[in-house]
Amino acid sequence: MRILFAIHQLDFADHIAVAYLSAMAKSLGHETRLVILSEADLAETVAAWQPRIIAYSANITGYAAMVEANAQARKVHDYIAIMGGPHPTFTPESFPQSGMDVFCIGEGELAFADFLNRVEAGLGYDDVPNLLTAKARNEVRPLIIDLDSLPFPDRDLTLADSYLRATPKKTFYATRGCPYKCTYCCNNFYNELYRGKGPVVRRFGVERLISEIEYVQARYKMDFVKFGDDLFAIKADAWLESFAEQYRKRIGVPFNCYLRLDLVNEPLLKLLKEAGCYSVHLSIDSTSEYIREQILGRGGRKVDYVEKLRLIHGFGINSWVNFMLAAPESTLEDDLSTIAMSKAGHVTYPAFSTTVPMKGTKLYDYAAQHGLIDPETHVGDMNGCSRPSSLPNMPQREKDIRYNVYLLGALVAKLPAPLDRLGLLLIKHAPPNRLFESLRRWFYVYSIENRIFRLHP
Repeated sequence: MRILFAIHQLDFADHIAVAYLSAMAKSLGHETRLVILSEADLAETVAAWQPRIIAYSANITGYAAMVEANAQARKVHDYIAIMGGPHPTFTPESFPQSGMDVFCIGEGELAFADFLNRVEAGLGYDDVPNLLTAKARNEVRPLIIDLDSLPFPDRDLTLADSYLRATPKKTFYATRGCPYKCTYCCNNFYNELYRGKGPVVRRFGVERLISEIEYVQARYKMDFVKFGDDLFAIKADAWLESFAEQYRKRIGVPFNCYLRLDLVNEPLLKLLKEAGCYSVHLSIDSTSEYIREQILGRGGRKVDYVEKLRLIHGFGINSWVNFMLAAPESTLEDDLSTIAMSKAGHVTYPAFSTTVPMKGTKLYDYAAQHGLIDPETHVGDMNGCSRPSSLPNMPQREKDIRYNVYLLGALVAKLPAPLDRLGLLLIKHAPPNRLFESLRRWFYVYSIENRIFRLHP
């Protein structure tokens, strides 16, 4: 059968979920293609290729565009439409208005394989675990414990004919799942969905992971690797020892990964540095312990964050540290103090984002219960993370100052005295403006391309 995968847009990393589903489809003898809706007309693609199935992967954004594109494509060809990804998983109640034949909930590879087998055989699929149809909503099956049993993701689907083919950075995943319960993260919903259905956190074997990276390295430009896992490593264990040795010998390009700052120690950093770690992504979220633990649910150990940051830099590893501005119950001083902490810890790039309670998270429920958002009108999408806060209980002046921290905080944290004090005065007293936006954009691009990712070796 012909299977057309459809995504809203291709960002700075290829769409790994689609790559795995395509690999599963190909292992069953099917033909696959990819259409990016922000770049191509779906109806034209469908008319020309006439797929039996269109498989949509809907993230937090782009859902509405997919629904409209699907409605138009239906006019030119008859096919079965299935949608998976975060949107159907977190908002299955949207199914009746989606125009889809099927929603796939949760981890999709095995469910998608069963679905394809049923369609090819001309059988019904209303009873397939993970699937939601007009006739049934089925429970999710157990999580895939042996990740190495999956076929290699079809990276050619997303790399071969896209701009990512020539980009120097390629993204890989060594794990699935996160053990933590941050209230702003959709992982809480996901973990509840799979309660009692297997361990949430699973790892690929080192040999499997390295072989996948070698496959991409042999075929595409790859000067830098980003590991996109929620948490790449929690300690210096046998897996990390083997990874460090094999990655250094067989891959040999610098990489970036995500860590928990409270778990960082010398043995962990030593192995990462030996492997070739160039930078790490970290989150402190707030300088206030109350906000971190009680509102944002970080569940972190009590550590000296500045000391931990200096330990990282002592190993020659650069740092990206995220702070969440305008969190519920946070004070203006909490947000302003992020600049001082970044300066004291010599953070390579302090990243700031506006807190947006996303539907399906505990933070969303908290904000709704305390009257901080109106569930009927609140638009919780990732675009809000780069805009002034939309929380109604905050004075406009405070919103402007916090947004100025987003725009200028990273740059001000790098300025020497007394220029840093001048920068703070601008943050506190000047209105947000295009100059601030331009300065942020310039410093962000420079830092990402040279200090966090080494894209210009």
